[in-house]
Amino acid sequence: MIIEGCDVPLCDTIRPENEENCFPYSFKEKKKELLPKGWQKTLRSRPLPCELIYEVNEEMRHSDGVKIYYDICRPNTVEKVPALLALSPYGKGGNGFLNYELLPYRVGVQEEMLSGLEKFESVDPAEWVSRGYAVVNVDIRGSWDSEGDLYIEGMAPGRDAAEIVEHVAALSWCSGSIGMQGNSWLAAVQWSTAVVAPPALKAIAPWEGFTDKYREVACRGGIADATFLNLVYNGTIRGRSKREDIFAAAQKWPLINPYWEDKVIKTEKITIPIYAVTSYSSGIHGYGTIQGFRKAKSKKKWLRIHATQEWFDIYRKDMTDELQAFFDRYLKGVENDWEKTDPVRVSILTCGDRFGPQPIEHFPMGSYPHAKTEYKKLHLTKDNLSLYHPSASGVTSYQSDDRSSAVELVYTFKTTTTLMGFSKAKLWLSCDHTDDMDIYLSLRKVISTNVIKSTGSHGLLRVSHRAVDRSKQDSIMPYHPHEKIEKVQPGEIVPVEIGIWPIGLKLYEGEGLMLRVRGSKDAYWEIPNLQKSTIFGINKGKHHIHFGGKYDSYVAVPFIPNV
Repeated sequence: MIIEGCDVPLCDTIRPENEENCFPYSFKEKKKELLPKGWQKTLRSRPLPCELIYEVNEEMRHSDGVKIYYDICRPNTVEKVPALLALSPYGKGGNGFLNYELLPYRVGVQEEMLSGLEKFESVDPAEWVSRGYAVVNVDIRGSWDSEGDLYIEGMAPGRDAAEIVEHVAALSWCSGSIGMQGNSWLAAVQWSTAVVAPPALKAIAPWEGFTDKYREVACRGGIADATFLNLVYNGTIRGRSKREDIFAAAQKWPLINPYWEDKVIKTEKITIPIYAVTSYSSGIHGYGTIQGFRKAKSKKKWLRIHATQEWFDIYRKDMTDELQAFFDRYLKGVENDWEKTDPVRVSILTCGDRFGPQPIEHFPMGSYPHAKTEYKKLHLTKDNLSLYHPSASGVTSYQSDDRSSAVELVYTFKTTTTLMGFSKAKLWLSCDHTDDMDIYLSLRKVISTNVIKSTGSHGLLRVSHRAVDRSKQDSIMPYHPHEKIEKVQPGEIVPVEIGIWPIGLKLYEGEGLMLRVRGSKDAYWEIPNLQKSTIFGINKGKHHIHFGGKYDSYVAVPFIPNV
């Protein structure tokens, strides 16, 4: 496999017959059937609210001859209908990756809420057929029984998807209008498909999707995320050929090169309507979704940051109603009130219990970040964070190869305050024993009893990747080009800037904001297996943070007018 002149390392894809983390596998012959109203896949599945035509294992060939499979759920009507595409390697619908069954409390998505026809991280066809849409679930190239080798995102899947868009638009039952929807991988491929711009693609709804595979997922901060990459691609994907070995690629090419540039989606080339969604709970989607939205040239684009978990949000009825209004407007031409929707709506977390103040949702901002953002520096001191830079220098330390060791400094608020947007830490760092450091930090809310109420917004960086390109920086977030390695000498003190992904917090009098710095990352709470991982990195011995005097170590956080 060659991508932008780079010979990409490949590995075998786990075969579909391996059912670990997956539903039982069996290849189904092509068939078409009418599922009646009330049909249930299992006794606990949601009954169909209306009859639908279910077409299994339809075939399509890409321009290079590779055959792929897809399923269709569509209304039983002679009228032509628009189609919503869902593309991923996780299985076509109610099969493949075991999805919510493996996650704590099914992330609030009860089995009875879904029909079992849905693709993981996508809408439920039972709901959308009843709303007048077809849903087409695709096993992309190299996944499950579809032929070919599997690309791990980037522009190649976008080019494939553009062919799928035009193929589906030409089917006899389709109106010719195509929309795309879904989370994570399903969102990332929407961005790249919209860049290719197939004529039938009228609108996209990328919910929780990255736009720069290197900087946001695979090597965020210059640190290859072995645990996440191996879990996702070995634990969820099946196929009969080869796939990109993206972790091997990260080891082969630790710096930005044409291979990684191909996985930076140029959303500034997108002009069709966009309804983008993200949250604070995801450790991999927040920044990319916002940046994709900000850079897109679309004149009709909307961003919503919600207060819940991403997979739960897909199936909320009120959000389904919103998504329908969006697609009705641009796939059906319905003259509704969608375009009166505020272009940017955010949620502000309170991190309270069910008896306390609840999150503020759908707060309108007009733009992101907020036009009246005031960045205030909270300076590191020996004991806490302060609005004032200490005149005397000092140092605080943590054991970098011990997960239980961290520097934790708190700023306590004297009045109710709202924080919203990107943050940045500047730290003067040194280490005793190595020539490099992996730094992980977070901003967390602490209530007045000193109890942590949020794992917070995160930032991370390998210190040898600390170079910043100001010409490409479009916010307070430092832009790291990741084009060179700058080692440090043991004992050498160097300044490092680390961007912190979006925060949205309301803090009351007596509550605090904690800056936490340590040598390993926090696990994603939705994926328990990541909590069992060991430290994959270069850290050894103590890391020292220098502050005060000539060392202006601080975290700059975004204050906005109180909500």
